[in-house]
Amino acid sequence: MDQQHPIPQQISSYQFKLVGNMTLKQFFQIAGGALFSLLFYASNLHPVIKWPLVIFFALFGAALAFLPFEERPLEQWVISFFKAVYTPTTYFWGKTTKPPVFFKEEASVPQEHVVAPHGEKELEKYLQSLPGRGTSVFSKLEEAENTFLSKLTRLFGSGGTRAIETPSSAAMAQHTPQEKQQEMTVPQNIPTVIPQGYKPRVVVEEKKPLLQNQQPAEAKTSTVAKTFTAQEVISGQAAQFSVNAAPPLPPEKPNTLTGQVVDAGGKIIESAILEIRDVAGRPVRAVKTNKVGHFIIVTPLQDGRYEIISEKEGLNFEPLTFEATGSIIPPIAIRSKNKIPTPIIIN
Repeated sequence: MDQQHPIPQQISSYQFKLVGNMTLKQFFQIAGGALFSLLFYASNLHPVIKWPLVIFFALFGAALAFLPFEERPLEQWVISFFKAVYTPTTYFWGKTTKPPVFFKEEASVPQEHVVAPHGEKELEKYLQSLPGRGTSVFSKLEEAENTFLSKLTRLFGSGGTRAIETPSSAAMAQHTPQEKQQEMTVPQNIPTVIPQGYKPRVVVEEKKPLLQNQQPAEAKTSTVAKTFTAQEVISGQAAQFSVNAAPPLPPEKPNTLTGQVVDAGGKIIESAILEIRDVAGRPVRAVKTNKVGHFIIVTPLQDGRYEIISEKEGLNFEPLTFEATGSIIPPIAIRSKNKIPTPIIIN
C-alpha cells in the first residue's frame, strides 16, 4: 500500500567533529575547565582550598562536554537554574482610578427632520405653473387610451363584408379523388410458452489471472567500480545504485541524493545520521533518515567524488563512495553489517 511520507529535512542541530572525536564546542569546554584548574594550581592558596577547586573545575569542564542529564547537556541545566533564580516571578496588580473612556463620551442625539405641511401644495402649484404641465399625468394616459381605442373601432367598422361562396358537396365530390382505404396490420407478439420444470443454463466463463502471464522484471543494477589511487583520501566500499532497491523516487535535479537505510535483515533504520564528505575528507552535507528510513538532499552537490559515513547506535556501516557528474543519481540503498539488536525483556 503506497503511503505518502514527509520529506526529510536538513539537520540544524548537527555539529561536525572538528577536533578528533570532539566538536569545537566540547573542546572549548574542556579547555576552559583545564585553564581554570591550572590557574588555581599556580596560585598561592592553601592546599586545602586549592586542590578541591582544581579538581572541581577539571571535572566541571568534562561534565559540560560529555555528561548529559535527562537527555539535555549540563550547560542547559546551569543556564535554566540561573534564569529561574534571577527572573522575577511575583507580580502585583494595582487598581487604576482612571475611569473608562466610554463613560465620558456623550452620545449624539438624532435630529428629526420636520417637513412643512404646506410643502406638497407648493410643489403642485409649481408643477402647474410650468409650461405644458397644465394637465396631470393620469389625464394624458386616459387621452392616449381613448385615441388608441377609437382607431381600433375604425379599423373593424370600416368597409362592408363580402359573402364567401361555398361550393356544394356534389362539386367537391367531383374534384376530390377518392382515397383508397388501406388496412393497417398491427404486428402481434405471440407469447413463448415455457414448459414446467425448465431451468435456464448459466454459463460461467473462467478468467485466467493476469499475474500468470506477467513475468517479473529483472532489476537492473549498476555498481560503481572501486578505483582509488594513493592521492585520494576516500577509502571504503563503492556505493551501489539501483532504481528498484530503494522505495523513494529518483531526484528531479542532478547531483542530488535520495535513498533508504536498512539493516542486514532489510528492516528500516530510523534517525540514522548520514555525513557526506568530499575528496579532501571535509564534511559538506549531513542528513537524518525519517520514520521509513528515507533521506534526501535538496541542494545539488558539486561535481566530484564523495563519501557517505553512516552512524546509528548499535549498528556498523561501511563507507560508501559515489561520483557526481552533473546527471541524475539513482536512489542509494545503504545496508548495515549487522541487524537491529532486539531488546531482551526480563520478567
